[in-house]
Amino acid sequence: MADQVTEDPRLRYAERLLGPSVRLTLWARCATWLIRLALEHALDELWLAREPDLAACSTRAQLLALARFRDEDIARRFGELWYTLSRAAHHHPYELAPTAREIRGWLDEARALIAELAKD
Repeated sequence: MADQVTEDPRLRYAERLLGPSVRLTLWARCATWLIRLALEHALDELWLAREPDLAACSTRAQLLALARFRDEDIARRFGELWYTLSRAAHHHPYELAPTAREIRGWLDEARALIAELAKD
């Protein structure tokens, strides 16, 4: 993998959706989906470089396999963030949409984890 990691455009777009403030629930959920997609893309890149057969597996299966290829802490954090984003991205009656502060935290964590995944 390259020394210089190019940031996933989904992360930049999610950050732009947040803008100075998130006024609509739709934009909050859209930003959350984009962050999750960026995580999934990073997993795909890892598997295509290391274990191409895993790229065809479900994301859940890929998350289980991640600890064999990366530090257990990174794999745990990656899985927790992916599951958190999955839950937050879906509308649930009587639950508030994620706040801009929560989404910015997830965005920062996604950037850190994607950079860790890109390391050789």
